[in-house]
Amino acid sequence: MPSTARERLADLLAAQDELAASVQLRAKTPDDLQLEVEGIGRVTVPVPTSQARQLRDLGRPAHFGRGDETLTDSTVRDTWEIPTELVRVRWAGGAGLGPELEAVREELGLPEHCRLTAELHSLLVYEKGQFFLPHQDSEKDDAMVATLVVTLPSAHTGGELVVHHLGEATIYRGSKTRVGLVAFYADCRHEVRPVTSGHRITLTYNVFLHGDPADRVPDEATVAELSRHLGEHFTTGVRHPYRHTTSGPPHRLAFMLDHEYTEHSLSWPLLKGTDAHRASLLRAAADVAGSESVLALADINETWDAYGPEAQCDYRRSSHGYRHWDDDEDVDAADGEVDEASYQLNELIDSSIRLTRWTDPEGTSAQDISLVVANDEVCAVTPSSDLQPYTSQYEGYMGNYGNTLDRWYRRAAVVVWPRSLSFTNRAEASPSWAMDDLSGQARDGDPVSARASAATLAPFWNSAVRGQERPEQLLAKTLAAALTLDDADTATMLLRPFKIENLRRHQVAALADLTGRYGADWSDELLRAWFDDRHAYLPAHGPSRPQWLTSLPDLCDALLAQGGPGVSTARLLLELSWSCLTTLISSAVTSPSPTAQQEQLDSLGEPLAAITRAAGITQSAELRDRIVGYCRQQGDAVTSCVIPALRAAAAIPSQTRRDDVFRQLTTDQTTRLRARLTRPARGADDWSIELPSDCACELCGTLGSFLADPARRTLEWPLAKDRRLHVHSRIDRAELPVSHLTRRRGSPYTLVLTKTAKLFEREAQQRLQDQADMDWLLENWFSARE
Repeated sequence: MPSTARERLADLLAAQDELAASVQLRAKTPDDLQLEVEGIGRVTVPVPTSQARQLRDLGRPAHFGRGDETLTDSTVRDTWEIPTELVRVRWAGGAGLGPELEAVREELGLPEHCRLTAELHSLLVYEKGQFFLPHQDSEKDDAMVATLVVTLPSAHTGGELVVHHLGEATIYRGSKTRVGLVAFYADCRHEVRPVTSGHRITLTYNVFLHGDPADRVPDEATVAELSRHLGEHFTTGVRHPYRHTTSGPPHRLAFMLDHEYTEHSLSWPLLKGTDAHRASLLRAAADVAGSESVLALADINETWDAYGPEAQCDYRRSSHGYRHWDDDEDVDAADGEVDEASYQLNELIDSSIRLTRWTDPEGTSAQDISLVVANDEVCAVTPSSDLQPYTSQYEGYMGNYGNTLDRWYRRAAVVVWPRSLSFTNRAEASPSWAMDDLSGQARDGDPVSARASAATLAPFWNSAVRGQERPEQLLAKTLAAALTLDDADTATMLLRPFKIENLRRHQVAALADLTGRYGADWSDELLRAWFDDRHAYLPAHGPSRPQWLTSLPDLCDALLAQGGPGVSTARLLLELSWSCLTTLISSAVTSPSPTAQQEQLDSLGEPLAAITRAAGITQSAELRDRIVGYCRQQGDAVTSCVIPALRAAAAIPSQTRRDDVFRQLTTDQTTRLRARLTRPARGADDWSIELPSDCACELCGTLGSFLADPARRTLEWPLAKDRRLHVHSRIDRAELPVSHLTRRRGSPYTLVLTKTAKLFEREAQQRLQDQADMDWLLENWFSARE
């Protein structure tokens, strides 16, 4: 018993007449068809074996498409194709296939005002053993809706045409005496089984639709009931039984269709069969309920608890054990990764639906979107699990998880929402569109309405921005919208979710304008939010924080060109950047791993050079002094950062290289390197090692004493397992030149520590590096004094 309005709506639509996806027409007599093939002449119908062989000899291996490729592969498609330019077909009576196409229209449930036309696609000859694996025809034109297969009578066995739709298979066999005609929607998967004797000869036609199948007079009573269900759906809060809470009413309803559609065929006039009828009813009900409706494409992922083989299949198969390719030149190939027939679905664990493209309400144009639809916003007559997934992946049992089958589907949907929520729905699906629309409303002289529309974004705007692959592109449009809306609070709401890494040079003029309009305090609060890492996220694209810091000189230069507000914004940006960099440096210095410390500090050298340059550009004398003071205070700890900074600075123009801050940093580092190089080298008998002081436990006290002893190389230390593990971790984390082995005799076992020769090798390598750095500084900085 359906308990929700959307479930009752789906049941009402399910009660509409089921329409066929494929149809076998009344067979025609041999006299109804005249076939001529250049090089053979008139073909006798039924086709004798001698002419079938002549046709075969004219043929070439039939090809098929996979993506943008056109392929021939006899393990997928094995048949002969006669070039269509050699073929002439005439139908008796002068009406061509008109009466048959009218019957197809009626049987496939298309309304009377629609018309079908057919275009010859191929003449095919299958001989013994030839076949075509399960596949799906590509729709070679936006108006193509179906395929018509004409089977010429001939003496053959096997070669059955099998059409699959919604989990059912319909088998069509040829005749030895009559011309057979079978039509099916182009999205139906179908196959030709192997011919077991003789020759199977067919003409295939592409069938095109003219007229809008969704444009039919709907049943008023059904429409009224559907509209009541829509009204209830959009006014009833959603109960969450596991959380024992109730949220607000849904913003939308997505009704999943049964047929498949491409990006180009997604339009109201090209809906098929029952989809067209149900969409017509739902569209009419939406209009009565004060809602609007669009067509959409959706990616669906379902995770099932499943029984199946322990090993994941490493080949791509369909539920029938075949790979899926297309029927003719172009193919939309299925891409399943497991043999679906080998798995038993038990319980649905999780599912997600993301709308990826939708039309405008009229269906005249479409745009790519990204919108996750909640399960309580979705209904369907046919569950996705009854359909063929385009790919699947099985995870075997892994101890505490596994035995799961992930299946991915592509489906079309009619998406409905109240007209009052039109902007909100479209904005959630495409934030970029929303910013353009808000700017347009404000420019058209309606800023009050624009600000009201912007306010509806608040509940989801944070996650919408964070979900962008290219947030920097959205930031540019959001800055423009914030200016046109002319409201500080609205601007804050729209801009706050972004991160500082999203800021680019071409956007700073708008940022400076906003600072001038709303004040330095507003700008200060916004930029601090952009730098805040407490809710940090990593976008799929774009620079890291250290990488972004290298753009500061360019950003500050662009801000200074904007005058007063730009100057204050540049200095604030620089101040926050310096605070960020010192935090990064401090984190690197305290890293317990010398290797990680070295790598992190080295990566921060270029950002340090960039901030130093930017401080010069903005004439921030106090910050320049702090940069020098900070580096001096850190001592040798930041040499691995300052030297790379000087190397980065050496690549910039000489007038910048003569900047006093860089000169002071060079002098400081030269002094430090010289002091290190003048220290005597470690004696051959000095095995002392310093243990980092980040633990004061009794074990580390003993370990530290052993390491500090210059004469002692080995320590045999009876320890229980957990105590040994602590010592192991201290040595490994600090990358100390000490081996640690466990002698597994007695109780407790004995931990044997031995200082290794790497102690001397590392120090020798460090001296070589220090000398190289000294030589480079003298050559590249002191020789540049003028």
